[in-house]
Amino acid sequence: MPARLTIDMLQEFIGENVFDPYGRVVGRLVSPDSDVDGTIVSVAVEDEARRIRFIDGRALRIEEGKLVAWPEWKVTAAEVIANYQRALKRMRGLDEMYSRNEVPGAIYHEMRKRLSTKIEELKNKSRKLKNMIIERMREIEDENLSLDRAIANLKMSYLAGELTEKAYKTAIEMLRSAKDSNARELEDLKATKAKLEALESGAVAITKPKQEEKKRYEEKHEQPAAPAKPAPVTAPEAIQPIPVKLIEG
Repeated sequence: MPARLTIDMLQEFIGENVFDPYGRVVGRLVSPDSDVDGTIVSVAVEDEARRIRFIDGRALRIEEGKLVAWPEWKVTAAEVIANYQRALKRMRGLDEMYSRNEVPGAIYHEMRKRLSTKIEELKNKSRKLKNMIIERMREIEDENLSLDRAIANLKMSYLAGELTEKAYKTAIEMLRSAKDSNARELEDLKATKAKLEALESGAVAITKPKQEEKKRYEEKHEQPAAPAKPAPVTAPEAIQPIPVKLIEG
């Protein structure tokens, strides 16, 4: 997660449009609310209907000279993914230390239990977040159907001579821009969902201690047994002559 914005960073944006990451105008920045250290806690934004809404300071970014407000699902996803990745890396590191006999068993199991509990909490948050993402994807699909219907009606009116070319081009550009924004957000939603599922798969893969690695490490570092001494070689016994007895006829 990037550093939180401060009140001095937002002065120039007061009265200016606030955008979402996909190019939509969220509203105009009215006023910021900051903590004693100047960190932005929230901002008041006025939408097109002149209603005031408040946006959490964690959602704000300055991108390409514009003030951008991330949607709630994207803010939550960034936090869950960052914490998930950190927890999985720590778990893998702990397992590797244990497989090399670099940490006592009692401490290993204590630390692993604590990490496992944290990972389980993150898995639950991830499931809830995926439900939020799926719901938003459905909303966008419904919006796209409405936009397609509006585009079809607009074209029909234009071809019927009910609209001038200038009015048609202005309207069609706005509708296409809305569809483009939806397409960008839908792509972001799918990518985020895939990343969460990949992290969950990684969490499943490390739920058990790596006993096999520990065994391989011990076998690799086991002191080789002293080579067996060869049996003493005894000199062959002297060949005795075969006694021959002459029989006289």
